[in-house]
Amino acid sequence: MRTLLIVDDERNIRLGLKAMIDRECADRYETLTAESGREALDIIRSRKTDILITDIRMPEMDGFALIREAAEAGHRPAVIILSGYDDFAYAREAIQYGVKEYLLKPIVREELYRALDRVEEALRRAEQTEELRQQAERYRTDMAASVFAYLLVGDSADEAVVMQRAEAAGLTELLTPDYAVGVLKTAGDPLGRAKAEDWLKQRAAEGMRAIWTVDRDGLLVFASPDPGLAEMLAGELARICEPPVYVGLSEREDSAARLPERYRQAKRALKRSLVMPPVRSAVLTASPACGAFAADVPMDEVRKLANMLGTGRDQEMAALAGRLFELPESPDGGVAYIEALSRALNEQVFDQVFRTFGEESVEVLKLHRRVGSLDHYASLADYRRDVEELLLLLSDYIRSLRSAHAEHKEMRAAVAYIRENYWKDLNMAMAANHVSLNYAYFGQLFKEYTGESFVSYLRRVRIEKAKELLVHTDAKVYEIAERVGFDNVKHFNRVFKEHEGITALEYRQRHAVFAPDAAGEGSAGRM
Repeated sequence: MRTLLIVDDERNIRLGLKAMIDRECADRYETLTAESGREALDIIRSRKTDILITDIRMPEMDGFALIREAAEAGHRPAVIILSGYDDFAYAREAIQYGVKEYLLKPIVREELYRALDRVEEALRRAEQTEELRQQAERYRTDMAASVFAYLLVGDSADEAVVMQRAEAAGLTELLTPDYAVGVLKTAGDPLGRAKAEDWLKQRAAEGMRAIWTVDRDGLLVFASPDPGLAEMLAGELARICEPPVYVGLSEREDSAARLPERYRQAKRALKRSLVMPPVRSAVLTASPACGAFAADVPMDEVRKLANMLGTGRDQEMAALAGRLFELPESPDGGVAYIEALSRALNEQVFDQVFRTFGEESVEVLKLHRRVGSLDHYASLADYRRDVEELLLLLSDYIRSLRSAHAEHKEMRAAVAYIRENYWKDLNMAMAANHVSLNYAYFGQLFKEYTGESFVSYLRRVRIEKAKELLVHTDAKVYEIAERVGFDNVKHFNRVFKEHEGITALEYRQRHAVFAPDAAGEGSAGRM
């Protein structure tokens, strides 16, 4: 529903127009009235007004002054002028102010309705045009961000090719002749990145020159030729976000072809946040030597850490991890060492465990992914805590897998023992002793492994063997009962019928290769 404002210093005209519009267009407009240009201007400034119907001649502020001041304040409703004078000079001035319609008093109802219909159609066309413009602008912005993201990780050394792509995406003015790359981290606020993007969009609408995207680590990356943008962004986010807020900022650059280099430089500068004292916000500026320091990680200690997983030596493992996190003396504060240690832990410990043993759970997988990049952390203490937690979780997981493997090996041996000795006077204590397990623990493991109790499993094995003998031999039923471990034929027949639904004799008559005479079988059945 649109808002329509009627302005006239004559009360009867105001109310008459409102009545006519409400009668015909009640579902189309919310109709407001004002008795002066000054009152109307206050309404227009306080709420969105779509259509303005105003008299020209009014005391204090006439219709044209109202339209002009509203426009200067950024409000441009569709305007219908009312006048009691059929004067071309007024019409000409109305055109100058972009007035849509010009109506003479006294107002004719049909002319008013036709004028409103024409204004409505013009507004619809304008809205459609604006929507198309916004779609085109969103497409242009998305395309520019996509090309920017591509150029960040590009490896093309041909500046002409890079410049061609940048120009096609409208990035030329942003990446030349003097720009810097920034990388934002708001580890203390999950919504920090979205807040930063909203701030950048607002500043861009006001004329700020910048392009931004999100990299593979979930960090906001921006480039701009405007000095001071990084400081402004960090300062604003420090006000509205949970701390800390860090921005790594590259050196200034004059070639789009070196965008990837400046991006990496900004990320390296950002990593200094890991080893610096906690602050609310900081812009960490890169230097030419940023990232030039080498670091040696004790790989033997890292491999030793990997070998301890699953051995139950958790305290020793934690102590070793603590020693690995002792930062060496370094001009960059130990950043290069932490980067090298992170790579070593990922490659030699965490990734190797996951390749070998698979994924334990979603929670461990999430922690594994988080530990995989230093960019996820605001401080070295946070990273170390997650590394130590993941080590313990993986150690428990490997230990449980090894334990389960050993238990399965014992259960396979127990099952083999039953199948080899089913015909004997066998019980669970004998099977438990065979695999050297506690009686109660054996019973629990056996049921978990086979899905049934020891007695039930033994009976099933004996019945399977009995069915083979019934089909492939001519032995008497009582002889088969003894061969498979039953102490009497009555017990055998009862168990057999419980399992198969028919008696042993009926089973043989249906399936037997041999067909003993009924008399012989019957007499055997009576024994």
